[in-house]
Amino acid sequence: MKKLNFIFITLFALFLISCGTSSNFSQNTLNKNFYNSKTIYFKLNSDSQRIINYKGMYTNILGPSEAPDVNMVFKESIEELAAETKFNLKYVENWNGLTSNESNILVETKITDILWSFGFSVATLKSNVIYTIPNNNQIYNTEGIRKSGGADPSNNLRKSLKVATYNFLKELEK
Repeated sequence: MKKLNFIFITLFALFLISCGTSSNFSQNTLNKNFYNSKTIYFKLNSDSQRIINYKGMYTNILGPSEAPDVNMVFKESIEELAAETKFNLKYVENWNGLTSNESNILVETKITDILWSFGFSVATLKSNVIYTIPNNNQIYNTEGIRKSGGADPSNNLRKSLKVATYNFLKELEK
């Protein structure tokens, strides 16, 4: 019986470790020369998706969870990505006093969809985001995916949005 318990606990621990996807970008492949002299300002569009849609085998055993504040979660995702990449990324409520030029890039961000799909053992939170640079009408469609065992909606949304922003930065430097 002890052997069976040990096997079960080991398999459960491996399951927990393998369910989450990494979203730490301190070891990133972004072009540091491109970003070192720039400050990128992200403003969240007021028409952005504000709720998480659920699909699949979702149940809330512990009762309803509070919906995350999308503005706050987006701001946290930008701050976390800035700290990990060491780039000058800023969240702003508005662009008052900011001008777009070679060293300042203003980015309008619109979250178009947030979907959390629950499978048997893995939950996948996917966010679709449109990044627009208004001064030259460049539009970038990206998505952020966070796979986990479920857990905290704010944490999973933050990591998903961070991945989407990282994907935008990869496209921007091309």
